[in-house]
Amino acid sequence: MTSERGFTLIEMAIVLVIVGLLLGGLLMPLSAQMDQQRISVTQKALDEIKEALIGYAINQTPPHLPCPDKTGGGGAGTANDGLEDFTIATGACVTNEGNIPWATLGVTDVDGWGNRIHYRVDANFSNRSPLVTFSLASTGTLRVCQTAACTTIVANTLPAVILSYGKNGYGAINTAGNQNPLPTSPDELTNTDGNTDFVSRTPSPAGSPAGEFDDIVVWLSTGLLDSRMVSAQKLP
Repeated sequence: MTSERGFTLIEMAIVLVIVGLLLGGLLMPLSAQMDQQRISVTQKALDEIKEALIGYAINQTPPHLPCPDKTGGGGAGTANDGLEDFTIATGACVTNEGNIPWATLGVTDVDGWGNRIHYRVDANFSNRSPLVTFSLASTGTLRVCQTAACTTIVANTLPAVILSYGKNGYGAINTAGNQNPLPTSPDELTNTDGNTDFVSRTPSPAGSPAGEFDDIVVWLSTGLLDSRMVSAQKLP
């Protein structure tokens, strides 16, 4: 007679451990792939927004960049509706920092993690009549640095900065119109404090000596904006 022998509990436990290890090895690369895909989607969205900003300026007479969509507070316009907010009587933006005005530009409003894309514009480039609008002599006050201390400047005299607050989303405005918890690392805090300095550097995880950082920052340079305005015969 042939006797049939089943798996012992020890053998089944070994099989389960092996299967778990195999699944873990597959899932970790998949998670990394998903993160990379979201980063790529976000980078593409930011680059498209930069082009949309230039296109908007070209279509204005006299040329100017759009104002942000405000995220709260008083003044003209409605917060978090995707439309640029400015005061017609003065020609100035209600705020120079907020959401990208996605409805005005016809672009996406969120990054790869579903948070609103952030936008800061220099008043010298967003002012409109009756204020003086920008010319080839205009310079911005925004700058991008490698760290919060800004000892190394990556780019300066910028007209506009566009950014995603990355996977952790710290400081971002979510689609409900509320601000996510603020970051704790100095470099990420610099991108949420409302001043004219921003940080762009290599990402680093929480607990690293440099501090957590996963923001994705893109900027519009004065040279690029001026050259496109000249090519479109909008300046000088």
